[in-house]
Amino acid sequence: MTSYRKLLLASSLMVLAGCNSGSGSDSKATITKQVTKPTADYNFNNEEITELYINRDKVLNSVNFYYNGQVYDRVLFGEELDDNIIVIRLMDKYAETIDLMINRNEEAECIIYSDNQYSDKFDCGKEVQSVGEETTVIQSKSVNDYTPILLEYKNEDFEYLSHIGSTVLTAINEYDQVDIETSAAFKNFLRDNFGQDVSERDQNSSTLGISTFIQLGNIVQTYTGREMLLKFDNIINGSSDDDVNMYTGLMIRNHEIATMVTKNGSVFSGGTDLFSAGVERTLERKAPTNAIELNKQVGVHSWSDGEKTAKEIPYSDVSHRKQATYFKTMLGDKGVDFYMYTLDSAPASGEHWVTKKESDKYNLIHNIVD
Repeated sequence: MTSYRKLLLASSLMVLAGCNSGSGSDSKATITKQVTKPTADYNFNNEEITELYINRDKVLNSVNFYYNGQVYDRVLFGEELDDNIIVIRLMDKYAETIDLMINRNEEAECIIYSDNQYSDKFDCGKEVQSVGEETTVIQSKSVNDYTPILLEYKNEDFEYLSHIGSTVLTAINEYDQVDIETSAAFKNFLRDNFGQDVSERDQNSSTLGISTFIQLGNIVQTYTGREMLLKFDNIINGSSDDDVNMYTGLMIRNHEIATMVTKNGSVFSGGTDLFSAGVERTLERKAPTNAIELNKQVGVHSWSDGEKTAKEIPYSDVSHRKQATYFKTMLGDKGVDFYMYTLDSAPASGEHWVTKKESDKYNLIHNIVD
């Protein structure tokens, strides 16, 4: 790990100091009767987030792209567009970035994009692929000017590239506080390369992941001691990495950051988890109505492990205890009941938009403004 990455990891962990929750032990006594709700006793700790970070960092370093005399070898954001198709943002050693769409289908074109500068394509189909046990190498030339291209990625990490998150956090240093505004990393890429084939809503949508955690850690370190407001200013579809997302929420709470869903934004699933972490939570209504659910700005649903629904999994399971502990930390005595409410709100494949009555019951939204 380079000194830069050590510093980055240290800064991210430092902002979690004091965030440990629960009993301090993850051991459980044998349960002899049915549990009707999970116990909020999970111990979030720096050792766990360190392990999570190191594991995800391998994914962030799993792609090398040689193009136009530059080597792009650090993945900043990622999002799945379709089966076997992802788009990632890569950075070189000079902090220059490009977006790269990788298509793994047999007959495929990949896209290179630099925001408001250029867009190019290259053949990345089966004929130019060399697939090994550990890596895939693609040697090709760009369509526009026949620039030589070499793309190399680790096979076992490829599917996780879309789990790192695609939400950009931008810190704006205002006079009295620091505003942290969210935006969709690939909005311009989708607009300029696919136009009307991708809806404006989808262009403005993004997910949360390890990239969110890293960005927030760097911002918090830069502006230590300042009041901060995290403004969800685009459509947050949820988290692609719930384990990391809870630590991002703990960072928000530990540093007393306020949260706001702006009239341009919405939060759903893991996005609502982060919204709940704010010490002061504000909803700026998209349209002036007391039926806030009609604006679809704060959404929840249940979850599944791919085989069982959440409620089919024993409440003594660590996955439930993590969530229960997280929401008790954020919402106090109402936190566990709020978590249970999310499990009943909609199936994992569905969505439910929080009403004002529901918000008041769990003290989720503190302020509603226009």
